[in-house]
Amino acid sequence: MNHRKTFVRQMLFAVLLLLVFSVAAPTVLAAGADLTSPTKTTFNMTIAYGITSAAALLLAGSYGAMLRKKNPWMLFLFISVVVVNLGYFALSISNTLEEALLANRISYLGSVFLPLCMLMAIVDVCHIRYSKVFPSMMLCISIAVFLLAASPGYLDCYYSEVSLVFINGMAKLQKTYGPLHFVYLLYLLSYFGLMLCIILKSIREKAIPTHKHAVLLLTVVLLNIAIWGVEQLVYIDFEILSVSYIISELLLLMLYGLMQDYDLLAETAPVLETVSPLSAAVSTVETVPALSTPAETICTCASDADSDADEDIHSLLDQTVILSLSEKWTTEYTLTNREAQVLVALLQNKRRKEIAVDLNVTEHTIKKHTRNVFSQLDVASRAELFALADRA
Repeated sequence: MNHRKTFVRQMLFAVLLLLVFSVAAPTVLAAGADLTSPTKTTFNMTIAYGITSAAALLLAGSYGAMLRKKNPWMLFLFISVVVVNLGYFALSISNTLEEALLANRISYLGSVFLPLCMLMAIVDVCHIRYSKVFPSMMLCISIAVFLLAASPGYLDCYYSEVSLVFINGMAKLQKTYGPLHFVYLLYLLSYFGLMLCIILKSIREKAIPTHKHAVLLLTVVLLNIAIWGVEQLVYIDFEILSVSYIISELLLLMLYGLMQDYDLLAETAPVLETVSPLSAAVSTVETVPALSTPAETICTCASDADSDADEDIHSLLDQTVILSLSEKWTTEYTLTNREAQVLVALLQNKRRKEIAVDLNVTEHTIKKHTRNVFSQLDVASRAELFALADRA
């Protein structure tokens, strides 16, 4: 584990150096170059895009080495950033309009699907439940937007006119936007707005573990909004979004690593209309046979989830009552999927160690989720939890 963490730190440090160099190199090299020489300027900008592409590939490698549990949306996010930067690189060295349009389509392939992947990664971190059809619906919208953005050269609805020009020796597309270009802008703004709403909702409902995690997530979204806004208002030869995407990856990678180290990434499964998540939780956690000692005769401990003595409470609740109470309280107190599973186990009188084994997490994680459940239900111990169940 220590060797892996050392390797990851070295990879992240290398990525940071590459990012700094990719931003500084074009300016430094241009200062000493003959700007009347197209070859030198093109070489400088090509190096910059090559560096951002290498940084994206390094981050993708870091993701594979750093995280034990791989999130498919994070994987697609890293692939999208690599595709975006390779598209920018190919566009900068294009010699014909056909080559430039193909490179432009490659960069849009990453740019269009990147917000979807980032949104789903944020949904996972924020423990937001979603309908089974939600990813498919968003994917269909993304495909439609990509087909629109890839239409130049065939249709004039996205770009009404497009030609290849060379600015300081670097190939760029000179475009006149068509009547449907606003669709892509609306698409990006909608995703950014949805990301912000999800993060703010999670902060309000305390679904994000700490304020530091929330700040990291907000930084990722706001940084991309700010960079995108600057590019809309100020003409810059270099695509700063290529660096912005990589910084966003870096922050998300750090966040995922921190949360996974402390087992804070709950399983965020889609909510199906036909199967309740709590039903699945009950089926995966065995019921402990009820004992003859009533819950009311057991001494209540004051140290809630961290007390081993408090685990000696015995429940007289049957499984039907447990399922009913769990569904009711999960809805009423907005518990996460993982918290709902822990609540079921607590009502079944599972000990903390047994719950950790059943859910494949550490006892520390079970303590954390137990404290969250107790806080939401306004109880201080298992005895008070069973007393609340008796009154329900």
